[in-house]
Amino acid sequence: MGAKALKAIATATLLSVLPLFASSQRSKGDWKVLPSNGLSVYWTRTKEGFVAKFLKRGNERRLLMLETTSPNIAKAKSVSLRFRLRFTFVPASGLETRLALLAFGSRGEVWFKVSNPMKLTGEVEWQMPLTGLQPAAFNSVKAELDLTKIRRLQVGLAIDGACAGVWEVLHIALNTEPFRPTRPFIVPFPPETQLSLTHDPAAEAKTGIVKEGEKLFWRTEFTIPGGRHMYVLPALTIPDADLTGYSALQLTYRARLPVGVKALLITLVERDGSHYYTDWIAAPAEKWRTLTIPLSEFRLGGWSQDENGKLDLDQIGSIIVGMHGTTSEQKGSGTIWVASISFVP
Repeated sequence: MGAKALKAIATATLLSVLPLFASSQRSKGDWKVLPSNGLSVYWTRTKEGFVAKFLKRGNERRLLMLETTSPNIAKAKSVSLRFRLRFTFVPASGLETRLALLAFGSRGEVWFKVSNPMKLTGEVEWQMPLTGLQPAAFNSVKAELDLTKIRRLQVGLAIDGACAGVWEVLHIALNTEPFRPTRPFIVPFPPETQLSLTHDPAAEAKTGIVKEGEKLFWRTEFTIPGGRHMYVLPALTIPDADLTGYSALQLTYRARLPVGVKALLITLVERDGSHYYTDWIAAPAEKWRTLTIPLSEFRLGGWSQDENGKLDLDQIGSIIVGMHGTTSEQKGSGTIWVASISFVP
C-alpha cells in the first residue's frame, strides 16, 4: 500500500464519533458511525438500519466507517456486513471503492486491511476474516495483531475519486465462527498489474498483460538453450489478499513448452518470500484448460525457508506461473497464456 493510502488510514484516527441508534438489534447497537474528514455526510435512521447520503469533492482517499468497542472483539473470527450502495454522481474516471478494516490497540497501534477495488453498487453481502491485517508504518511497537488487546474495530468503505451517493447499512456483526467464503476470489490483472520476472541468465524472456479483443491476458514468452536445466519464473502480485477459508486455486491457461519440458511450475509466494509449489501436472495445452488445485497440495520448496513451514493463506502475496526443466532442442521456445486466476471456497 502506498504512502497516500497510509496517510488516509492515519487520518482515520482523528475522526469524530456519533452514536448509532438505528436498530434494537445488538449487532447494530454495538456500532457507532464515524463521519470522515473530507466527506460531507448526512445520516438518517430507517427501520432496517441507517442511511448515509454523502458528497466527496476531492480525488484523495477518504474513509466512511463504523466502529465498535464491544468486548466481543477478542473472540471474533470475522465481521459480516450487508449494505446497499448507490452513486448519484460518478466521474468519467478515477472512482474506486474498497472495503476497509482497521483495528486499534490499547497503546495506539493500528492494523489495517483494504480490499482490492470492487464493484460495490447494489446490495452487497460481505464477510471479512480478522486475519491478515498489516501494521501501520507509524506503529511504535512491531508486534503481531492480538485481538485480545484490540480496543476499537472499524469497518466500512475506502473511496477514491470525487463522487456522491447513498450508503444504506442493513446489517453488521462480529462473528465467532471461522470465516467461510461463499464466492470465488478473482485475482485481477489490469494493464497496470505489478509483475516481476526471474530467469536463468542464459534464457531470454518477457512477461506482460496484453489485450486481445475485449479481454486481458497474462502472457509470458521465453527462449532457452538446450542440454541444461533452465527456469523462467514470471510472478503476478496478489494485492491485499486474505485467502483464509478458501480451499483451492483455479487457473485457466494454455501453454506451448519446449520439447522435454513436461509441465508448468505453479508456485504461491508468501509476502516474506517463502515459496510453496505443487506437483499437480499443468501440462502444455493448445486450447484453454482450467485446472483446480487444492491449496493443501502446495508444499514448501526445498530452496525456500519459512518460519512455520506451512502455507499461510492470509500471507499469500504473489503467484508464479512459469517453467523449469531441460529441453532436448538446441534452442527451445515457449509461450504461457493465463486467462484467469481465482481462489475458490
